[in-house]
Amino acid sequence: MKKRVLLILFCFVLASTLLFAACNTKTEPTAAPVIEETKTVAEVPAAEKSADTSVATDKKSDVKVAMVLSGPINDDDWNSVGYNGLKKACEELGVEFAYSESVTDADAERVIRDYAARGYRLIFAHSFSFGEATLKVAKDFPETIFMAGTANELTENMGTYDNPDYQGAYLAGMLAAGISKTGTIGWVDGMASPNMLANLHAYQAGALEMNPEIKVLHTFIGSWYDPPKAKEAAIAQIEQGADVLSSQGVGVIDAAIEKKVWALGAMTDQNFMGPDVVLTSVMWDLYPCIKNVTQEVIDGTWKSGNRSYGIADGAVYFAEYHGLDSNIPADVLEKVNAKFDAIKTGEFEVPHDTSEVK
Repeated sequence: MKKRVLLILFCFVLASTLLFAACNTKTEPTAAPVIEETKTVAEVPAAEKSADTSVATDKKSDVKVAMVLSGPINDDDWNSVGYNGLKKACEELGVEFAYSESVTDADAERVIRDYAARGYRLIFAHSFSFGEATLKVAKDFPETIFMAGTANELTENMGTYDNPDYQGAYLAGMLAAGISKTGTIGWVDGMASPNMLANLHAYQAGALEMNPEIKVLHTFIGSWYDPPKAKEAAIAQIEQGADVLSSQGVGVIDAAIEKKVWALGAMTDQNFMGPDVVLTSVMWDLYPCIKNVTQEVIDGTWKSGNRSYGIADGAVYFAEYHGLDSNIPADVLEKVNAKFDAIKTGEFEVPHDTSEVK
């Protein structure tokens, strides 16, 4: 009897063990799916490339274009500008394009290199911090054309494009100082790159032109995309008296809504984020640059160098006021519009200062 019981117990344990092993074997592949791992490094998963890579229906060229972005393409900020310009230009020119979003600085070289190895003829590294990574890859792929947002060194097959929205920042500073009731305005930005320092200097200069007594607060949060941190910095400035904020980062508008102060958007028309507080936005359209560079690559006329498209080119401008311009004193609006025209015609040149701001 005891032997029979032991035999039954042994069979039960053996069956349970086999069942457990079978279940483990069946579920193990989904515990760490390759597609999820691929997404975390911001590449387009192989199974989804058709969804994230657009091929123009009226294909006119075999040139393929790629863009590597430092944040999400729907941030309504820097990365949206890059993606929207890429999509519009490539669809118009009839070329295939692809993109990778939310790529970290540490992973930029690998992602850029992958596009080059896959035969993409033109690659845009859309970040102020992808320059070194782009340069390394460019030296290994001499037949590929690279365009970096910022770089300290160029090669025959690598150029740069800058963001001359410091011209718009000057106007934003004038507007902010002109509507401020407290005499204090704020500025929140991502990182103290040369481009952002130029924007801040221009913002300060424009504000001082409008009001020599204005106080300008500024904060760099140390990240290109950190909405909670940007909001925290904005609230700190509001608590110091700022009643107008330049929204150089998502999260600032949330603070403006919460504390009921004015905000000026950046890159795209950000009024939809805060219809009652976002007075206007300094727009930047990258489409003209991407279209012209891509056409040069197609034609075989591309040459290394820096491309800059500003107010005179129709690439930097103010978004509409969405009916909020009634809150702007007439003389302030007149001065801002006059300065815009002066910049456009070349009568006035906005100072370009990239030095550290104290």
